[in-house]
Amino acid sequence: MGTAGEWIEVVFATIFWGGWMLFWMTKKKKAAAETNAWWPNVVLWFFAGLCFGLTTTFHWRALRVPLVFVTVSSFACMLAAGWFAHPKNVDNR
Repeated sequence: MGTAGEWIEVVFATIFWGGWMLFWMTKKKKAAAETNAWWPNVVLWFFAGLCFGLTTTFHWRALRVPLVFVTVSSFACMLAAGWFAHPKNVDNR
């Protein structure tokens, strides 16, 4: 499942990439900052950062058995959080 150094790299990639994308996307969308729906965006970019960290650290090993469960579940949670964070009935102007 990887060494401690690899998991620290996953944590740093998750924090930096997910945090940067959260900052960048909320900066672009001022309407999202006006509502109280900030937590789905945090969850979305956390799981997106986790997917990024896992795949950049472990490469193809992220698709082998025990890591594939973490990778696929984080990807599924990212999709679910994205679905909740961006409902279809909101006017995005």
